[in-house]
Amino acid sequence: MKKKLIIFFFFNFLIKSQILPSVPSNVFRISLGSIHSVSSWNLKQQGFSLNGMGRRYFDNLSHNENLRFSSDFDLYHLGSTLLDSFNTFDVNYLGLDILDTANTVEQWLTKFNQYTGHILPTLGEQSMDTNSYISLEGLFEEKREKLFYGKNITIDYGMSDEITLSISFSILDTYEIKQNFSNYSIGNAKGVENLLEYHLITKNQLKTFIDSNSFGNLNRDFKKTLELIYSYYYKNNGPYSVNWAFHAMDNPVNNLIVDDGFKPQEIDKDSVSLADLVSFYSPQKKTGKGIDDITIGAIFLLGGEPSWKTGKKANTLYGHINLRIPYGATISSFLKNRENQFKEANIGSGVPRWSIGFLGEWEMKSRKSTRMFISSEIQFSTKATLNTPVQLFSGGHTHPDSIIRFIGNTYKYDLGTGLGLNTGGEVELVKNRLLFQLELRYLTKGKDSYISKSDDWDSWMESHKGYSSSYQLLDISSQLWFLNSISGNRLGPISFDLYAGFKNNLSAKNMYSGFNLYSGITTYFQAW
Repeated sequence: MKKKLIIFFFFNFLIKSQILPSVPSNVFRISLGSIHSVSSWNLKQQGFSLNGMGRRYFDNLSHNENLRFSSDFDLYHLGSTLLDSFNTFDVNYLGLDILDTANTVEQWLTKFNQYTGHILPTLGEQSMDTNSYISLEGLFEEKREKLFYGKNITIDYGMSDEITLSISFSILDTYEIKQNFSNYSIGNAKGVENLLEYHLITKNQLKTFIDSNSFGNLNRDFKKTLELIYSYYYKNNGPYSVNWAFHAMDNPVNNLIVDDGFKPQEIDKDSVSLADLVSFYSPQKKTGKGIDDITIGAIFLLGGEPSWKTGKKANTLYGHINLRIPYGATISSFLKNRENQFKEANIGSGVPRWSIGFLGEWEMKSRKSTRMFISSEIQFSTKATLNTPVQLFSGGHTHPDSIIRFIGNTYKYDLGTGLGLNTGGEVELVKNRLLFQLELRYLTKGKDSYISKSDDWDSWMESHKGYSSSYQLLDISSQLWFLNSISGNRLGPISFDLYAGFKNNLSAKNMYSGFNLYSGITTYFQAW
């Protein structure tokens, strides 16, 4: 016979099933609710490092085949640039046999000095501690406030008397995260004094020589090559220009950013301060809306009999498994939406999340119908690829395209393993009419995992001074149920139960703390 869905007006065996874990075979339990949540999170004295900007002084990650530091864009060894990387350089300029084996700028300048008797700087390796990287260390404080209004929908179906399937999700009508950064500061780049002094002297020496009579007496090819080297390194539009350092010195942010290699092109100002950067990367409000992640699951009977089946007090043990499917929106690609990404709030987690556990319940002997329950679960995820959030304090640079270049446009993400414990109970205040429930919930989660092109970014996102992606929560919640689904006690022809609840954080570590208000209606159907 073809199945059809109709409202099922029975209830002799559905006593209190609206808050029991399972439902009978072929029964649908549908809950529709609304939720209002307000929470906040204060993070004080967080540490950050603009190590991407520090790599413009000395790039400790770029090596040649001999494992020698050889970045074309830092101050440490400009002479390591290959001559054939000068795309306007014609090797026929050399012309002289003694320069035929010069492959780099340093080798060319060295042989030029040997051949002509001049003592021009050769842009060789500089004296510095190469065991450490150059970083600009800073501190900032952050305050976040989260607000959302939405609807919850849960549908349970009794596949059999022993197995209940479920699906649940939320529809967020309003989702806002307000953020405020304050007391931000940044120090100097340490250990760069010798680099800066060397290039100030070198620029002046090359310029003085080019303006001298000695230069005018040189072979045309020599003159062309020296002018090219000078323009590549010491003119503002040179592809390897280090002129930014003569303004920035050892404090590029506090001295105001004027170079286009450090200044976001979207900020239409001649000079950019740290306050400008914070305002650009961190608008006061992020928003989102839509359907959150979807959870599907099953609860199955392991021992005992559910109360709706026996009609008597019972001790029951269940097992349960859930999968949270990453359906909710996450932030878009920066390369596609540019700074619009900064205003987007993640609704979903972006990763599949499994949970497996047990739930036990037992009836208490008392004059009023009383039930206690306790449950536990372990949570774990599988990696997913997400779009990189372009942020100032985590990105290591002041230019968004440089941040993307260091980190990558996407990264792999995995939520830390979690452990949850719930315990509580319920008591009938008015028999078959009014029910009160109280629940205590504890959740702890380990550090998340990040995999990108930047080990520094991965580590910073997992934990840093003043923050950790691991967290602990302790919540207490209470619910009041108005029962209208019990046979012989129902008002009117429609079967339903109403509920209203309140949840509050008792403690929160590395996480938002606040309260939820929620209410809703539950009803039942049966498929034949």
